[in-house]
Amino acid sequence: MRLRNLSVALLAAIISVLFVANAKAIPITYTETATISGSLNGVSFANKLLTLTGTGDTAAVAPHSSFMFTGLINPVTATFSVAGTGSGSLTGSYDVFVNQTAEAVGFTTDNITKDLLNIFGPAAFGSYALSTSIGPITDDAEWSSGVSFPSTAGALIIQTVLNEEGTFAAAVGGVVPLPGALPLFITGLAMLGLLGWRRKRKASA
Repeated sequence: MRLRNLSVALLAAIISVLFVANAKAIPITYTETATISGSLNGVSFANKLLTLTGTGDTAAVAPHSSFMFTGLINPVTATFSVAGTGSGSLTGSYDVFVNQTAEAVGFTTDNITKDLLNIFGPAAFGSYALSTSIGPITDDAEWSSGVSFPSTAGALIIQTVLNEEGTFAAAVGGVVPLPGALPLFITGLAMLGLLGWRRKRKASA
């Protein structure tokens, strides 16, 4: 009876750990595109498709309030590509933000002082909370003209955006890993098997 109670307790502990692991938030990927003119690592280009990609976690979305705006932000790892020109990772810390009052979303530095590229205007952004899939939505664009954004491929500078227009989208997805739960689960199964084997051995002795 004592071994049986121990087995039940151990199995319950394993199940609870697995449930906790599965409660983790899921990843989200934000994408912005626009046809821009500017330079990368000192080399000028004109009318090339810029794709910004930010990967974050839905659990990291947080309120933000400053003299710039009041809304929500989500820290992201930001990468970019300029068609036919180059690609890389933006260095430093970046956020994707939504200003629900202004109905605007975009990529910005983590101190909200330099916006790389924003899309504004759609009513859908007025209730968007950065934690669900949306878009693609195309509308008016804003950017920090002539500002240098360091990257692994050199400084990225946007001078103009074709038709002052860009597109934003977000997609929730990916499988949440179980970094600590899986080894524990395997260990628990092995222990339960050992306890069962010892119980059978004692019964047959």
